[in-house]
Amino acid sequence: METILPSVEIICIGQLEPSDFPDMPLAILGENRLKSHRTPKPHFQADFDQLQGCIYHLLNPRLRDPAAKGSYIASDLLIEYRDIVFFKPELVPVVQRILKELLAASPEGRLLFTSDYQFGSHNPYRFKRKATLETFWQRHDARRLPINSSVQSVRG
Repeated sequence: METILPSVEIICIGQLEPSDFPDMPLAILGENRLKSHRTPKPHFQADFDQLQGCIYHLLNPRLRDPAAKGSYIASDLLIEYRDIVFFKPELVPVVQRILKELLAASPEGRLLFTSDYQFGSHNPYRFKRKATLETFWQRHDARRLPINSSVQSVRG
């Protein structure tokens, strides 16, 4: 499948086997092969190649059905994705729970959150400072989480 719209991917650093999230109102594909679904040129694949862990692709809710056809995209999870990552309000608590559970599951206490949109900025932004989940959500709520960016979150 080819991804032509935004992807949201989270790496649980150091995790050996993916966690299961069966009761979520969105599709989540967890894999222990760190490969971005965004094609043809994912911004953060080189970063992924330097890590070990499990990757989680946050996907449109209709893709919860294993027989559903379509691309691995996250557009239905977001209000805005051309310039910033801004989740729909009803999904914010869901994504908060996912991030919290994955951070707890990381043996190293670290996550890498990435967004990748082929029609967004061609210069990906990597936040240099590690952020707690609280700081991550402050950036999100202030609309200061650019598309095509990566944020490393750590236990607070």
